[in-house]
Amino acid sequence: MSVVNVGPPSTYFSGWTTTEVRFHNFAALPATITRNDAADLYESISSPIFSCLGHKWKLMIYPGGNRDSNEGYVTITLDNLSDKSIRVDYGISVKDDAGKEVVHKKPNTNEFEGIDTDNNGWCYLNFATRSTLIDELVNGTLVFEVRLRPAVARMMKKSTSLFIPKNPININILELLEDEESADVMFEVGGHKHNIDTTATFYAHRLILKKCAPSLYDMCVSSEGGNTVTNVPITDVTPEIFKHMLYYIYGGEVPKEELEGNTQDIIDACDKYGVVHLKLEAEACYVKTIQLSIEDLMDNLLYADSKNLALLKEAVMDYIVANKNSIIGNVSFDNVPGSTVTDILTAMARVDQNEDELLLDSDSSNSESERSINYNKMRVSELRGKLDQMGFDVDGSREAMISILKEQS
Repeated sequence: MSVVNVGPPSTYFSGWTTTEVRFHNFAALPATITRNDAADLYESISSPIFSCLGHKWKLMIYPGGNRDSNEGYVTITLDNLSDKSIRVDYGISVKDDAGKEVVHKKPNTNEFEGIDTDNNGWCYLNFATRSTLIDELVNGTLVFEVRLRPAVARMMKKSTSLFIPKNPININILELLEDEESADVMFEVGGHKHNIDTTATFYAHRLILKKCAPSLYDMCVSSEGGNTVTNVPITDVTPEIFKHMLYYIYGGEVPKEELEGNTQDIIDACDKYGVVHLKLEAEACYVKTIQLSIEDLMDNLLYADSKNLALLKEAVMDYIVANKNSIIGNVSFDNVPGSTVTDILTAMARVDQNEDELLLDSDSSNSESERSINYNKMRVSELRGKLDQMGFDVDGSREAMISILKEQS
């Protein structure tokens, strides 16, 4: 059979041997069941024997189905008429007058035993309804395409576990960390400022810092040029926290216990030096582990505002709404930022709302297709997720994130 490919073909179609089998005057073929005292007799029509893959085959059709098929369906069987068994992938479909597949069954894989056994054939009990096939006749002829290929290659894929190495970029980048020979930046971390008594030296690379920690990169730009290693003092972060931050910048992960034990220190360092994603990871850890109370409510609110921690601020707002009766008269809001009022109203609007449903503007004058997503009622995590998908900065206040999303909409 002549085949013309447009574009590179999938490997799935390689190796198939195709045979066209035509049943003429299909509509006139008997579709009745003859009943007698011994058994029901199901009418069947067999194709002539054809050769494929060194074996002899026949395609048999039951126009009225057989005892196990559904009423109105046609049954077909493919039989191996050779003495030897063979394991093959096989697929059978029906084509219309334009050569297009109009009835198609997912290819299967089976062992076809020799002709003298009971397992030399396999069938499709409910291949298609008789009425469907009659609609697709080509001048009264039902045209089948039978595809066969040896199943050895697929058997090997299923039984053999193939090793595929991972992209080594993360390992390679991590190996560059502390590589003094290739480094062009040297950080001197620690000192007596802020009671940091220990010091440590870390070697890094400006090229990596440029994309992953822009604030650190800005401190490392040397005016001397050449191969000079820039020496940068860091006096407001402990060596331990700086090491975690630098390890993350180079593609590593901060251990869970270290993250939980140093959340605020990591947030502070990452906020100052522009390591956004580690800052947000530490913020999420802080929100999960903190136990809010009336006593520390304002401290957390002011901390969230100073470090631009939208997730923590949202958690505080939820706590305020849930405990408003206990908070009124016991907590002063004189020094809170002006945006707090909007945040509290947003938290109140979410109280009775199903957070899993799509949030739409409630303007009934708009048609459903014209209504826009109501970003004002979304959770911080959802806003960050949408911004991240669009490739925008996710380290912003709630208002800033909503503004960007509305502009893009």
